Amino acid sequence: MAEKTITARVFRMDPAVDEESRYQEYRVPFEEGMSAMDVLDYIYQNLDGTLAYYDHAGCSLGICARCNCKVNGKATLFCQYLVSGDLTIDPISPSKVLKDLVCERKRENP
Repeated sequence: MAEKTITARVFRMDPAVDEESRYQEYRVPFEEGMSAMDVLDYIYQNLDGTLAYYDHAGCSLGICARCNCKVNGKATLFCQYLVSGDLTIDPISPSKVLKDLVCERKRENP
């Protein structure tokens, strides 16, 4: 039986190098119950170690909200979004991208 795969279309941009953003597509083995974070982990560990994202963002429980993003155009968290098929992953705020899916965050004053 052939392994099921999905296509992850991921926003890529390094403002220090790139003038414009682009999307890069990756084929990822699909497993029932996987999250968008699992997809990004697979890409980083097996396909492209240059991908920047909030790796497990300190909790993986949807508490810290550091991994906020857009999946298929809707705001969500990488760690909480359950994958059911192909997906497009964007940063939550493309105008504040530091690199790929990592955005500048507003700092709280103590």
